[in-house]
Amino acid sequence: MHTTLTPLFDAIEGLRRQNFSRFHTPGHKGAPLGFLSAVTPWDFTEVRGADSLFEAEGPIAETERLYTELYGTAGSFLSAGGSTLCIQAMLRLVQPLGQKILIGRNAHGSAVSAMALLGLEPVWLCPGTGADLLPAPITPAQAEEALRRNPDAAAVYVTSPDYFGKLTDIAGLAEVCHRYGVPLLVDNAHGAELQFTPENRHPMHLGADLCCDSLHKTLPVLTGGAMLHVGDTPLTRQHGFVRNAKDAMHLFGSTSPSYLVMLSMDTLLPALYDGSFRQEVAYTVRQVEKLRQLAAGQGFLLPEGETLPTRLTLVYSPLGCTRAEFDAACTAAGVEPEYLADHACVFLCSARNREEDFRRLETLIRTLPHKEPLTVETGFHLPETVCAPREAILSPRRTVPLSQAEGQTAAEVISRCPPGIPLVMPGERLDKNILADLNKYGILQVNVLE
Repeated sequence: MHTTLTPLFDAIEGLRRQNFSRFHTPGHKGAPLGFLSAVTPWDFTEVRGADSLFEAEGPIAETERLYTELYGTAGSFLSAGGSTLCIQAMLRLVQPLGQKILIGRNAHGSAVSAMALLGLEPVWLCPGTGADLLPAPITPAQAEEALRRNPDAAAVYVTSPDYFGKLTDIAGLAEVCHRYGVPLLVDNAHGAELQFTPENRHPMHLGADLCCDSLHKTLPVLTGGAMLHVGDTPLTRQHGFVRNAKDAMHLFGSTSPSYLVMLSMDTLLPALYDGSFRQEVAYTVRQVEKLRQLAAGQGFLLPEGETLPTRLTLVYSPLGCTRAEFDAACTAAGVEPEYLADHACVFLCSARNREEDFRRLETLIRTLPHKEPLTVETGFHLPETVCAPREAILSPRRTVPLSQAEGQTAAEVISRCPPGIPLVMPGERLDKNILADLNKYGILQVNVLE
């Protein structure tokens, strides 16, 4: 029996009611602060009774215990630094196990930067392209072949769901990884709600060892609210991942985490425990499925295979629609997508979308004109690696126009956000194919090695 489902809020509210003179950070002292005046009284720091994120033993520890129970993990830990902090911590936890990480090429840029700082060497698992004109998930067979070729690998790292909502076979990957004695790391930043969908497809439920959730992306949580999950598996117990998780997060995380962000995760707990949030998610899933069926009937391509049930991805090139035309149609319908590619668009739906929001998407799908289908170039080009990411990131650099960059070596992750997936990794040679992609995305100058 839980005495409270909002332990952190209760603690901070108690401090607020004491009305002590605040001779501590933050500098606003809880006083009115423009449009933020409604929340500043609860914006505290690590004073007596408020606990401390990376040394939690009070209300923050209790909030984490409730999430651990909810997700059925060995340990679930709050992050006020988004999934970026959780990704950094996951890679730090497996660093002692080896230098190589077998990692899907669609990894977020934060993973690449963390590997460079930690001296980890990426061995890329490159996705294919499906008939849906979208990247295909990394398969267990791909992972097994890579593990056979790299017996010294420390871990396998995949992104699931990917940016288009495709789900990887986590159970199959976990079986392969555990047979080879390596942990499976999953960037589940876009799939926190999978724990609460009608069919639980959360990576922790399917056997992953380490996983990050960006609660703020798809749950009603303030931006930056995320969670690091440690699975209850033989490998996590063998390597002490729960014991070392906080130290790994502390290595990269701010010593001034936002209490407002943590409070937003804490005050979500009652809805997660009483089932009301599950009902909201189930409603969203039904609305998205209706829109998918409508879009398929209108000639759109939809992602193949298992997908995040709250994500609506529409491949619109079969309708003969250009990116500019689809963008204008979104504006006319009054919708702002998560991501618009040259041939596809991603709509991130959550339990907080209104009925009106779904009706606007319906209008967009119904009213888009049909023309001659457009030809779309697909496939993946893997650039030549010149040096390790760490060497490239820490080496002297210079900035050059894109027109002068051919043959040069990238000195940093080059990406657009969204989606934050690198087009070029540090240490890779910039060839004509890569330069054409960068130009298409409006990236007109790059940092290269001197």
